Amino acid sequence: MDVPTPRDDDQEPSLFRATDRGRRALRHAQLLLGLLAIAVAVLVGGAAAAQQVVPAPAPGTTLVQAELLEPSPLPEVAMLTSTLTTRARWTAPGGTQHTGQLPVVAGLAKGDLVPVAVDAGGSVVDARVGGADPLRAGLVAGLSTLLACWAVLALAVSLCRSRLDAIDAEDWETGWARVEPEWSGRA
Repeated sequence: MDVPTPRDDDQEPSLFRATDRGRRALRHAQLLLGLLAIAVAVLVGGAAAAQQVVPAPAPGTTLVQAELLEPSPLPEVAMLTSTLTTRARWTAPGGTQHTGQLPVVAGLAKGDLVPVAVDAGGSVVDARVGGADPLRAGLVAGLSTLLACWAVLALAVSLCRSRLDAIDAEDWETGWARVEPEWSGRA
């Protein structure tokens, strides 16, 4: 008498429906893709921070701190115009005080210090020195990337779950239509 022996490729019967297994696979994929989004965001943030190199002042110039005499325009104004200027005061290398308009970033307060490059006479050579903040640029790029990836992932997961719910609803309707007449006593 031959007795069947279990094989390694035999699977145990499962009470899980195909949609249940699909939901489990979707959860695993969501977790892995969420972690992958973090890795991508770190790489994008690092690349953005590496691109933000603060230029060195030209030869023959000196870096000085200019004090803002009035607050810089609000960020809303920055959306309307590409160049923002604010009155500032700085001291030349020879000790003379200068006042003038400097290009600045939006949202600075009165009294804030902004680094500028000046020549020996105190004239501003390049007011953009120190305008780049590698840490801020990297954080903004990384967080923006992470939020965008997670938003796309959430949308995709939501669509997949709604499709799995629709399949379950169709199976429920089909099964109930088959069982209901006998269950309710109409058959």
